[in-house]
Amino acid sequence: MYIQKSALYGVFQIEQEKHIGIIIKELREYRGISQETLAREAFFNRSKLSQIELGNQDCPNDVLLAIKTKLDIVGLPIKESDRPEFRDTLHKWYELISERKWEEAKELRIKLSIIKLLPHDVELNNLFSLFECRLLLGLNDLTASKDILDNFETVLSGLTDIQKYHYHYNYGTYSVKSKLNNQALDYYLKAYELMKLGLEKNITLYFNIAICYERLGQVSRAVTFLEEACTLHPHSQNNVPKFYLYNFLGVSYARVGLLQRAKTMLDKAHSIAFDEHKASESDDSKTHMCMVYINYGFLFRMAKKWNRAIEYLDKSISFADKSTTNYIEAVYQKTRVLIEMGNTLSCNSLLSEGVLLSKANEVYTLMFEALKHMINTTDDSAKILETKILRYMLDNNIMYPALDYATFLRDYYRIRGRGFKTRALEMSDTVCNIFNQMHEGGVIE
Repeated sequence: MYIQKSALYGVFQIEQEKHIGIIIKELREYRGISQETLAREAFFNRSKLSQIELGNQDCPNDVLLAIKTKLDIVGLPIKESDRPEFRDTLHKWYELISERKWEEAKELRIKLSIIKLLPHDVELNNLFSLFECRLLLGLNDLTASKDILDNFETVLSGLTDIQKYHYHYNYGTYSVKSKLNNQALDYYLKAYELMKLGLEKNITLYFNIAICYERLGQVSRAVTFLEEACTLHPHSQNNVPKFYLYNFLGVSYARVGLLQRAKTMLDKAHSIAFDEHKASESDDSKTHMCMVYINYGFLFRMAKKWNRAIEYLDKSISFADKSTTNYIEAVYQKTRVLIEMGNTLSCNSLLSEGVLLSKANEVYTLMFEALKHMINTTDDSAKILETKILRYMLDNNIMYPALDYATFLRDYYRIRGRGFKTRALEMSDTVCNIFNQMHEGGVIE
């Protein structure tokens, strides 16, 4: 659990006017049970129950247990002394959600939903709803999770810092899953500011912020948060799997030109994936091997070591399922390397395969269209590459392909000579702007 228990165990008093007797009466009436029936089946007289409900008499523990058993609310924290145990169970539930143990979490959700019978207990209801939202997001039920988030908007100013943290974190996750990356980053950064007030640092939040920055084209900012996540990793109980952390940081380093650091991170990712695959040749282990080999191929492409790049991309293809984007990415990268090697004759079959497989994916469709124009470039194809494909990549913050295509066009216009001098200068400016966007806000050597 990544938040300090001391921060969550703040004193909260149930509203004083809601004494136990009134609560018992409300729950009895909600269940549709008369005083007489409840008193008889709980083995005491109606007069005593009436005095308890009026607040004229205390409710002994044995009597309260009998009442709760009859009303089927044994786990409900009616008394203040019951609340710490219920709160502990809430946080055990949260740990199950964080560990992605969905079936166990769904079962415990049913048990804990009983707290809704005590709407005046604002703290426990808020925690239940916020953790339930996290569960629903994990199960990709965006409609139900958004309903919960909307219900919090009118009371947001009254939430504790802990509750605001969970609200912003959940809204960030909802936004990521809805592909609203700017909005996601805004909410995650609000959660990050609250986390700095004294909560135990959550590396998953750092990882998610890095994802947002990467999707917005600001790669060096992603690197900053990934490096912090790596620093925290050994001390965190709520871990992003190390493979994903090292693999993501490795390819991010490669994108901003820190190739030796990229190699170090990818070597760590490969070691984890290799041991995993050696132990069990599962679909997950094959996927991990495929991912790290794609990134090795990209790294060696950046280093202009074409044969090494092809070697690793062939390995990635051997581990990839043809129905996945990993396979399409590997084919794309291999085709791009062959173009840079000048081996365009070997591109045709790969390019045809990539075009066929990417039909349902707008981004890859355009990327393979770009490769077609780069193999046999004419002034008309350069215009399409610039005005259609490069513009799409820039508009959607897909910065590395944009940098690649802008650099290609800059060099093409330079070769074309004096008549294309202005176009070459414009592309040079575009290359610089993309490079600055990718490095915005980060400290890059």
